[in-house]
Amino acid sequence: MVYLKDPFITLRVMFLNFNKYKIVKCCDFSFIIFYSLVFCLQIYYLISYFSANPLIRYATTILLVLWGIVGAILSVTLEKQILEATAFLDEMCWPLNMVRKEAQTKLERSCRIINIYITCSLLLILITVVFNMLCFSSQRDFFINIQIFEEYFGELSHVFNGLYFTGFPYLCYHGARLCYVFVYAILQIQLQFSLIEEYLLQVYEIDCLKSWRYLRDTRYQQEMGKSLRLCITHHNALKKFVKMINDMSLICMPFCLVLGVLILISCLAFVINFGDTLTIFVKLRILIFVVSCLCVLSVFCWSGQQLTDVSSYIFLTLARAPWYYWRLENIKILLTFSTNCTKNDSIVLAGIRLEYMLFVSMLRISCSYALVLFNLRK
Repeated sequence: MVYLKDPFITLRVMFLNFNKYKIVKCCDFSFIIFYSLVFCLQIYYLISYFSANPLIRYATTILLVLWGIVGAILSVTLEKQILEATAFLDEMCWPLNMVRKEAQTKLERSCRIINIYITCSLLLILITVVFNMLCFSSQRDFFINIQIFEEYFGELSHVFNGLYFTGFPYLCYHGARLCYVFVYAILQIQLQFSLIEEYLLQVYEIDCLKSWRYLRDTRYQQEMGKSLRLCITHHNALKKFVKMINDMSLICMPFCLVLGVLILISCLAFVINFGDTLTIFVKLRILIFVVSCLCVLSVFCWSGQQLTDVSSYIFLTLARAPWYYWRLENIKILLTFSTNCTKNDSIVLAGIRLEYMLFVSMLRISCSYALVLFNLRK
């Protein structure tokens, strides 16, 4: 696909092309080292002065920092595979002009709607980060690093606090990057499957007046065989790309699921335990944070569901083929193509499938354990 014709260019520029520069990679290593040291210091401090009250109060931000660190480490680790997958995608993608104008318009409208939804989720994350900057209000109720820096570094604490909160948006960027890289890949897969579907519907069109005379039309049979082979080739390339994405997703998925559930549990536990002592502004900040977390989780699960759905549409489209007008060779090609489409693609780890129900399950688990922490504090 031509770079400028990419319908999801915003995601590509923000989460793929931005990380190609050497200065960005140097920043990645610097932030990983700095925040890892701060995280270890926070864990040491909590162990030294252990009690349930500070653990519940500061667990959310500590886990959020850990999420960003893990995301940055995984980004650096998987960078080569991401670049290889991106190059393969650019090489095998069909342009939108492979199908007729009406189908192009329909696909472009669908892409615009998806882009609006993705942009809203990104804006929500940005608002959450801005609302939790140090300039808006004191962060002592949320970030334990402030009192840690004051205790261990004294007058230099404001320097470390400045570094910590200045780099925090970049850390949040890495926390969301792999999720949106995965979303970008799934959206491209969905678009390519839709192009195959529309292309097949286009070649299926027949003139009812000719009817069974198509069986004697050598040119029609050759063109049909060529179109089916073209679709099979592209479908196999898409299967290969799905496998590349699947392999990378299975590396990231355990960390995303475990840390995502822990962050939701800690956030709900904080609200349950300290909600009656918070100001309206602090409650608003927490509400925005929870909504943004749920939004990212919903986008992640939605993209996994899309992968399962779009891979089944091809089989349904093949079932509508006018095979009774085709010669035996083309019918065999159709059967081979249909056989390749019988199994839906999906992201599955240890029986956990990335789909809508995972979103519901994570919410249910988070609420249950938040109540357990509330009873523990009592």
